Amino acid sequence: MFAELAAITSAISAINNTISTFKEGKANAQQAASLLGKFGTTAQKLDDWEKKKKLKRPLTPKEAMDLSIKRREIKNIERKIKDHLMMAGMSDVWRDAERIRQESEREHLQYLKDIHKKRKERNRKLKERATAAFIIIALLFLCWSGWFLYGAIKESRIEAAKERLEQLKERQRNIRKCGRHRC
Repeated sequence: MFAELAAITSAISAINNTISTFKEGKANAQQAASLLGKFGTTAQKLDDWEKKKKLKRPLTPKEAMDLSIKRREIKNIERKIKDHLMMAGMSDVWRDAERIRQESEREHLQYLKDIHKKRKERNRKLKERATAAFIIIALLFLCWSGWFLYGAIKESRIEAAKERLEQLKERQRNIRKCGRHRC
């Protein structure tokens, strides 16, 4: 995580150095395109880092703060690039780059919304499956306990019947022996 943010920070520093070089000399369209390319790559790295983190889990407060700071730095750089391109008379380059960036940003936001929907759907399915598994396990337990109780009751009835039969046999022997139920 820190290595990725460090790479983004170093890319932002490189862009700032390029802007200062851009300021000093006369800029041409090739240098402007190179600068916008570096800027786009850095912004894309930050977006990729955010996607990667949010796919796994929500951002921690520190990660959210780092993300916010880096986004602010990127906005400052964007403003500087715009100012320099406008001063150099390359407003058409800026408009095209801005249009492409906005499309990319819309796609990024849509992607994050899709991830959020997928995560909600996955959690909902997981809860449904857990509930179904719990119900099935509970029913199996009830069936097993019912079968066990049925066996225990049947066994106790058989034992009670054997005991009664034994008592009747004892009674019959006593009647034959002494003429009474108990001798």
